[in-house]
Amino acid sequence: MSTFPYFSNIAGYVQETLKDRVNNPSKVSKLNAWVKVISAVKSSSTGKEGLVLYSNPNISLFKAAGDNAPDSIYGTSSQAGALGVDWAGSAVTPPVGVGLRPSPIIESISIDEGAGNLSRKAEFSIKCFTLQQMELVTEYFLEPGFTIFLEWGWNTDKSARGITTLNASKITDHQNFDILSEKRKKTSGTYDNYLGFITGGSVDVSGEIWTVNVKCTGFTELPAYLINGDNSGNKTNTEDAQKLIDKKAKANEYKNLSAESDLNKKRWMFAYNALPSNRKTLEIKKLSTKTDDSLRVIPMAAAINYINFDETVSEVMNAKADGTAWSRALNYGGAKEKSGDKSKRIELPPGTEIIGSEKFIRFGALIKIMNTIIADSYKLGNTKVKLAIDSSNTICSAFPRIFSTRKDKLFIPNPETPKFSLVDAKNSKEPLTAVPTETNDCTVTYGNAKIQFPNPDSIDNGIIKNYGNICYADGYTTNDMGVNKDPKEWGFLDDLYVNFEFASDILSTSNLNVKDALYQILNGMSSAVNDLWNFQILESQAPEGNKWELKKGTPILVIRDMNLTYKDKGESPYVFNLIGTNSIFKEAAFNMEMSGAKMNQVIGNRLGNQMGTETQPFIGKLFSKGNTDSVLYEMDLRKETADESVDEEKTETDEELKKNNYANFLGKLGTYPKVNLEKKDIKDGFIINDSSYVAIYDDAQLLKLAKSQQSSEVSPLLPIKFSFTINGVSGIKRGDKFKVKGIPKMYDRGFFQVTGVKQTVQGMSWDTEVEGQFRNLL
Repeated sequence: MSTFPYFSNIAGYVQETLKDRVNNPSKVSKLNAWVKVISAVKSSSTGKEGLVLYSNPNISLFKAAGDNAPDSIYGTSSQAGALGVDWAGSAVTPPVGVGLRPSPIIESISIDEGAGNLSRKAEFSIKCFTLQQMELVTEYFLEPGFTIFLEWGWNTDKSARGITTLNASKITDHQNFDILSEKRKKTSGTYDNYLGFITGGSVDVSGEIWTVNVKCTGFTELPAYLINGDNSGNKTNTEDAQKLIDKKAKANEYKNLSAESDLNKKRWMFAYNALPSNRKTLEIKKLSTKTDDSLRVIPMAAAINYINFDETVSEVMNAKADGTAWSRALNYGGAKEKSGDKSKRIELPPGTEIIGSEKFIRFGALIKIMNTIIADSYKLGNTKVKLAIDSSNTICSAFPRIFSTRKDKLFIPNPETPKFSLVDAKNSKEPLTAVPTETNDCTVTYGNAKIQFPNPDSIDNGIIKNYGNICYADGYTTNDMGVNKDPKEWGFLDDLYVNFEFASDILSTSNLNVKDALYQILNGMSSAVNDLWNFQILESQAPEGNKWELKKGTPILVIRDMNLTYKDKGESPYVFNLIGTNSIFKEAAFNMEMSGAKMNQVIGNRLGNQMGTETQPFIGKLFSKGNTDSVLYEMDLRKETADESVDEEKTETDEELKKNNYANFLGKLGTYPKVNLEKKDIKDGFIINDSSYVAIYDDAQLLKLAKSQQSSEVSPLLPIKFSFTINGVSGIKRGDKFKVKGIPKMYDRGFFQVTGVKQTVQGMSWDTEVEGQFRNLL
């Protein structure tokens, strides 16, 4: 289970096990690994429930733990050796065929928890020595969607304490992370297990030897496999055709919108009507009667969820602003200038639509619609597994003057949005090169409800005042490892607004892969802020007393911003030794290779002089911090001189320059009516900042300049990696911190964070492979 991108320390019991191996090669050399591969199939051909394959069935370890290992691995003259045993301990044998062949062999298992996965992946291969063995093995281990349970560990008494009693209830319990975590702790990291479902595989043959390869995925990744077309009946598949037709008819568009007096409901009705036809279902329509499942309790039928859905409002505003009809100051929000003050009056070119046509939906409302498309949950034994993807406590990076640069993707309700002045643009010959110092309040409010991003509160050890623990889904309580962020340097993902047409086009897809659709939307949102965010869907666990009424520790899916950084106030991380008698590494690799994309970005910034006014392109920022390049410095001076010469040679008149700049400015601007406005509220001479959100400006470089220096004491993940392999241990997880003694001193100021963990058992050896990426302390 991952805590990534939040910081955590390697568990204490893991640290003790690692320390016990230091300078103790004799003890380590005695370790031999064992594996159990378990199927839950009730076979019609054998009449038995379950199948257990053992890697080394003759050892007494399993008997001592109360397990039933097979007593013989060779068959008779007419029959090959048993595959293994059923859950009752009876041998499961293949049909009569080739005799005197050994039982199938588990060649290897591999369990991978990588940063890009929703849950752990597993692969294993079984070598069979007859055709009959292979056919029976595939019956148990290749059926897509059937469950697989793996156990492995070292040949020690501690490891045996983790072995599971084989029945459906006990195996199902391992969907709960608390149970797995307790077993890891009880066995000091010498035991581990995996529960998942079959998602792929293959069969190979070489001579008389058959190899069955099996691929598995954790249960919380099921939404990735739910392909939905017209899902109007996705929860009513037991109804007959006529009832389904009737139900679709009832889910038709809302009528009489103009007669609706409740603005909250009216905005929701406009949004529902704008949904793709295959998403206008009763299930989604019923969302209007439900409260938000986040801690802030925002219902779907709330005006603050929907921006610019009433087209008549924007049409009237544009009509009154067209040509010379605009008689008030456009960009002096709330200032009541005298009508005779012509210096504060702006005339738009005829036909200009200052109010954009784009619609925006709050992400918290959109994710509810997406979660309604898929099934609510399913039962695994006695455990309820939630399929919905939770974003209610997802926080992401921010800065005080953040704004969106793309109308087709994102609207940010920032109370300190830079004030992009039409008055200034009208009188300027050149585009903006500095962020306006005045601010424009783009907070979305209606009644007592308020949505703003960034958030004005601080986060202290994961706790937000008047909100609660935002890290609960990753197993945190109030402790020194919690998230720490200053005010205005973070915000809730749910409080961002997605371009509705952009999201609607994705949702209208006939065969919708929910996971991929969500990634398209999240990546599009990030593109509007210079890729500030890196959102990933990860597996986490439900906290005590959770809103879904799930048992504590039950896996859930959450969205996390992988680029999130914060102040690290935790204890010092575990230190590994690279070389010497104190090293426990079997293999280790240190890699500083920068990706092509990152290198191109840095070089492009330097050549284009795009590093910003506060840092010149000739000053090193990555590996040569603070040092300068004399040639780049000289080139920069010459470029400034050349630019001055070009300015002197311009032939366009000042009025032409102003006109072109003004037209360019209007094209970049994104302005939308405030959510409380209706057609009747639009008066002649209205003031733009009183009635509208002037929130979007299409200039990525200006956004870069607006990004203030964050007070975070830890850098984002840098292109510096350290990976190592050690004798197997369970309990190291993504998010854990570590340091390495023996690498260059410059990396002492910082730490590596685990981004991937892979467990591999082959032969009698269990290896744990860990990959970490470097974060510098700023």
